[in-house]
Amino acid sequence: MRIQRFFSLMRFAATAGNAPRQKLALFYHTALKPSLAFRGWAKHSPKRILSFAIKVPGGRTFKVCARDNGLEANTIAEYFGHQFAILPPSLPPYLPKVIYDLGANIGIASLYFSTFYPQSTFYGFEPLPANFEVCTLNYRNLRNSQAFPWAAGDHSGTAVFDCLDDPRGGRLQSSLHDPRLKKTGRIEVKIVSIDDLIKKKGLPPPDFLKVDVEGAEMDVLKGLKEHYRGLKRLFVETHSPELKRDCLKWMQERGFKIRECADETALWGDRFEATPVLSQSDGGLVGQVTSVKT
Repeated sequence: MRIQRFFSLMRFAATAGNAPRQKLALFYHTALKPSLAFRGWAKHSPKRILSFAIKVPGGRTFKVCARDNGLEANTIAEYFGHQFAILPPSLPPYLPKVIYDLGANIGIASLYFSTFYPQSTFYGFEPLPANFEVCTLNYRNLRNSQAFPWAAGDHSGTAVFDCLDDPRGGRLQSSLHDPRLKKTGRIEVKIVSIDDLIKKKGLPPPDFLKVDVEGAEMDVLKGLKEHYRGLKRLFVETHSPELKRDCLKWMQERGFKIRECADETALWGDRFEATPVLSQSDGGLVGQVTSVKT
């Protein structure tokens, strides 16, 4: 398995880097350095921000940033190396206008989805300052898009955010969590409901929602209130069997058709039916919606 992953990362670096130097940098930071650091032959510098020039569909190149912490470079490889089928093959074609990325982390998922939906506007929400810093850098690749240093929930206000012994992020103190991860600190963060983002902050309502909020998934869904009616596509990354069950029930009660996906912790759903793909334009899928549930 390790040998297979090593060669998979080698192929990713060879195909994704836009120049020889970028190919070598991707290979070193995704495949070589983690192994060397594990053996004590190299050290990561978590405060150092790396930058990679990566080729993406549509003839574009993204300048993708990640911290040198042994994890984020591999997150880039996971999304852009096609090691995992993130989008279920059963998803009907659809071009969302507005996408909210809740729990955006450093923005890699937004970049990935933008390769399918290049004309969409993205709004990312990431409350952890270190993640938000890198997220804003990565959002420079996205047209008419913006990241905010806020968490999403069922109401607006402030909340305590637990920083965990995991460089990828943390969680709201009130949310369900993995007890194996130790807390390394606490900060107070601004929390906003999607209902208030639309009514009070003036953001356009989303028609595609991606939720990965470390145990607060149901709070986010409740914060939609009646705006769920405008959603055509929903992706929820759950963090416990109980949360998956509750999110699944919420989606089914509101008319979402659940789509099979490879990730057993994730839920994909949509509230429309579309004809097959007609063509490709600017690297994005083009289809025709024939009926929409409201």
